[in-house]
Amino acid sequence: MKYEISMFSDFQCPYCYIAKGTMDSLKKEYDIEINFRGYEIHSDIPENGIPSKDYFPNAKQKNIQLQEFGRQFGYEFADITTMPNSNKALQVAEYAKEVNKSDAFNTLMYEAFFFKDINISLVPEIKKMALSVGISEVEVDQVFATNKYKEILESNKIFCRDNNISSVPTFIINNKIIVVGAQSAENFRKVFEELKA
Repeated sequence: MKYEISMFSDFQCPYCYIAKGTMDSLKKEYDIEINFRGYEIHSDIPENGIPSKDYFPNAKQKNIQLQEFGRQFGYEFADITTMPNSNKALQVAEYAKEVNKSDAFNTLMYEAFFFKDINISLVPEIKKMALSVGISEVEVDQVFATNKYKEILESNKIFCRDNNISSVPTFIINNKIIVVGAQSAENFRKVFEELKA
């Protein structure tokens, strides 16, 4: 059985990165197709990002918690110094789907933020990562020259609002079951078996 999964996600969400890893591992057992749908969780952040300490008064403690969380899954997350505005990166992620570069681009964006503390708000950084998966700078410029991908992000938010989805990651599996949060592989297996019945 094929499982078509819409994954609502944002590159600055650690739970989304963990959940992506879980989904990637489950692809070895199941026929899974992921449709990444960008959902910007901190749209109030300035276009080029903001120092974490200015956005979160307890930024140092948040970093410690993030790193402890990551270690549970074998990840050593960096000290995050900038909270990015992910809108432009998510626009390019929507474009990446059209050119079959979605998974590679998304993986790089998550890793740049969580492991390298790269400010993924910045267009030159987005272009570097896009180029490394075969998306040219001209293509990235074209993404930003149109409202198409901004509108896709807005329609993703409207869809979520209309379906009472208020957090990421959220998964819609075969348009039948909604799973919220970075669930374990075992929990996803139970859902897959339920759909088979």
